[in-house]
Amino acid sequence: MIVRRPADHELRRLMAIADYQFGPGAGDCLFEGLEVLVGVSPATRRIREVYVQGRGLYLVLRANDYMYTLSLDAARRLLSCFEPPRLRVIADPSKLLRKSVPCHAVVGIDESLRPGDEVVVVGEGDELIGVGRLRLPVSVISSPGCRGEAVRLRKRVGE
Repeated sequence: MIVRRPADHELRRLMAIADYQFGPGAGDCLFEGLEVLVGVSPATRRIREVYVQGRGLYLVLRANDYMYTLSLDAARRLLSCFEPPRLRVIADPSKLLRKSVPCHAVVGIDESLRPGDEVVVVGEGDELIGVGRLRLPVSVISSPGCRGEAVRLRKRVGE
């Protein structure tokens, strides 16, 4: 991996991807005021990782669809920029499994989310629990008697 400063057009592209994936304003929210470095694949010359100077890995661009996976640091910045319930799955922390948020643990959810979206899992007081990927449609998660995994957690606070 080649780590370097992004060119202006690359930074604009990274911000545009964030706006597309998380909604208008997300690019400014995620990148404003930060010293950003990018990790470039030596084979493809495409940006794969985004680092913040002095803090480490911040975002990863998935190879299959070129969308972001969030770090806990990036999730905190998104939470500070967007009002609840945007991008959030509100869960009961006492009902969570190690790497999974089952349907019965979901207390509230952003209605605009779709399966496969990157989500921020928070408690009822909007405290960060973790980040992951939504696995089921919101209509299924919200229905009574829903069984199964609502969110696959990738990172949890404290791990």
